[in-house]
Amino acid sequence: MQRIPIEPSFAAWRRAARALLRQGVEPSQIEWAESEEGGATVTDVALAVVPVASVASVVPVASAAPAVPRQLLARLKTAACFRAPDRWALLYRILWRWTHGERHVVDLKDADGALLDQRIRVVEHETDDLVILTLFRRRDPSMGLPELVGWYEPHHDLLERAAARVGARMGDSTWMLATPQGAAFWNGMLLRIGRPAAEEHEQAAQALPASAMTGEAITSEPTEALWLAHYASVFNAEPSPVPLRYWRMPPAGPPLPAHLARARSRLGAQCAPVTVPDTPPIEYSATTPPLREPTGPLATCRRCALWRNAKQAVAGAGAAHAAIMVVGEQPGEYENQHGEPFAGPAGQLLDIVLARAGLERAALYLTYAVKHYKWETLAEQRVHRTPVRREVEACQYWLEKELTQIAPRVVVTLGATALKALTDAHVNLSEYLGQTIAHGGRLIVPTWHPSYALRTADARLRDDVVATIVTAFSHAAALAVEGA
Repeated sequence: MQRIPIEPSFAAWRRAARALLRQGVEPSQIEWAESEEGGATVTDVALAVVPVASVASVVPVASAAPAVPRQLLARLKTAACFRAPDRWALLYRILWRWTHGERHVVDLKDADGALLDQRIRVVEHETDDLVILTLFRRRDPSMGLPELVGWYEPHHDLLERAAARVGARMGDSTWMLATPQGAAFWNGMLLRIGRPAAEEHEQAAQALPASAMTGEAITSEPTEALWLAHYASVFNAEPSPVPLRYWRMPPAGPPLPAHLARARSRLGAQCAPVTVPDTPPIEYSATTPPLREPTGPLATCRRCALWRNAKQAVAGAGAAHAAIMVVGEQPGEYENQHGEPFAGPAGQLLDIVLARAGLERAALYLTYAVKHYKWETLAEQRVHRTPVRREVEACQYWLEKELTQIAPRVVVTLGATALKALTDAHVNLSEYLGQTIAHGGRLIVPTWHPSYALRTADARLRDDVVATIVTAFSHAAALAVEGA
């Protein structure tokens, strides 16, 4: 039994298999072993499987190479994407049998042929899902290339196979399709897949900086609307069935926007308010039916489906005529259980921020853009999910009612969802950090949500995020005093 280490790629397997066929090595004599550090070269394989003999005895055998039709090679290449301990052994066994006259090996009645066909169908199905479902988000332009970032967690090795099909739908944009095992990056001229070779490391570092996957993925609302319309057409409904592995954002977290926020907080807060224009009324269609009018108090709201999985709606609380209103995204697990806004870990950090900014919680009014907790089960745990635009629109009635009753002079929005709910405009949080927005007769101060700081593992970055939030509240306090 000969052990053949190869890089887990079809190209590496093909080189090794070609050498093995030339030497007449039967499948039963081979043990295939994947090696991430790269496998043996074709020459290495030939020497490893041929018994000790003179070089003259090797050369004549290696001169003859069996011809394999392109169609069979294409099927083998597709099946090679299927992750299984025996994938290389199966491919070589089929190749060996076919080159030795057993052409029925590819038939469904044959055990190897049936297994090959099954794996091909699985790979093709997941590739279609990847191309259709993977969500690409637009990054902050100040972070450089790529413009768009997509993340998915595949069951099989589809990156190289899917990259060309993904590129066909992305137009002229630069993009990255990342997986836990590697990434495909299109810089406008060259498609690079996986890790670069050692001699290309410096060039790759310039084209794809280390921070390429660590920035916050930011999507303008018109772009997001196009994606949502695409998914809605796929499902003929709202895109809620999309598996999380096609929508989850890269796990590294977003450090760069916090760095930008620190610089902007020093200068931007001193600038005149930025005016965000009103957006035209929403045009509803068959896929986005009109919102139902409320028929009772918040506790009985059925304007969207989030009430089905939440324990209760969490109403705003605070001073009846507060000069500063704080709007977060939605309640968390703790708030969902206890019914009080900002009572969990994010609320505890918010209290620390308010103390540093010289504010008291009792003097503020705290509420959410979405009143019900949105979650899903992941690894037997309930995890927070960001509300979609339709759900934010559903809660707009309650938020506007609070704004009218409280009539705050300044509104601090925590996170991108709250900012968009207040402006109802196509704005990106990172573009307005450290600035003041004038909209609808109100002054809006956008900043990070405290939960973002809690999710940040890097201590220095976490301090930057907290400092940015403190600066925003300090600026809001100053604006509230000026308007008094």
